[in-house]
Amino acid sequence: MWPTMGRMFYRWLLASMLHLNVCFGVEIRRLSVPRWVENGTEKSITLDCEYVYNENDIRLVVKWFFEENLEPVYQWIPELGIRHTSGILHGRLDLNYTVNTVDAYSKFRALKISEPSTELSGKYTCLVTSLAGQDSRAQLMTVFVPAQTMDVKFDTTPNKLNVSCEATGLFPRPKLKLYRLLLKERTPAIVKDASIAISNSRDTYNTSLYKTFEHDELSIPGTTGFECVVEIPGTNYQRRKRVAYYAGTSQM
Repeated sequence: MWPTMGRMFYRWLLASMLHLNVCFGVEIRRLSVPRWVENGTEKSITLDCEYVYNENDIRLVVKWFFEENLEPVYQWIPELGIRHTSGILHGRLDLNYTVNTVDAYSKFRALKISEPSTELSGKYTCLVTSLAGQDSRAQLMTVFVPAQTMDVKFDTTPNKLNVSCEATGLFPRPKLKLYRLLLKERTPAIVKDASIAISNSRDTYNTSLYKTFEHDELSIPGTTGFECVVEIPGTNYQRRKRVAYYAGTSQM
């Protein structure tokens, strides 16, 4: 009895697996979107959406969306040979670009964007649909502008030292950190409770971080200098500058 039931269960399991394989719809295997690009350094970038499908995936449609917009910035219907661009990518795509494949249902899936600039920063979503199912993936891309200038400045009064960390001309909004370099300490100590000022100038950000210290406060721990660090979120961009400090005087 048990061998018979075992065979029946095996046949049922096999049939279920075969049914799932037949009905399984399109699936995105890999989404390739640059996480960051420095503004003005690339002639073009490519965003790719690699997917697999089967014979049930008729009426396949590939769509790309930017941010949370409901209208796709790119749409391709392979069976009809129709492609359409709109929004921020209109006029910026190389429509002659094809993926290196012989598959007629994959060759126009990717986006080749000419001269990426800061307004293209945002979330890109690839959506592939068919009558059998659909799949989507999303990835953020940041087109950043590095700092035009960066400096650490001292302003001394008889009892106090004002330290400012300044960076100009960045995009998107950067993060600033100020560190104290302490005598006999290998690791700089981050300065807490510093004040921050941010302004916009021609679609870029100017920002400064500043802190006021008592001279006695600096001499007791043995402050030997300050380090300013500027970072752009979502990228690997980081820039540092150190300034030495000796009892109310500074040396670059």
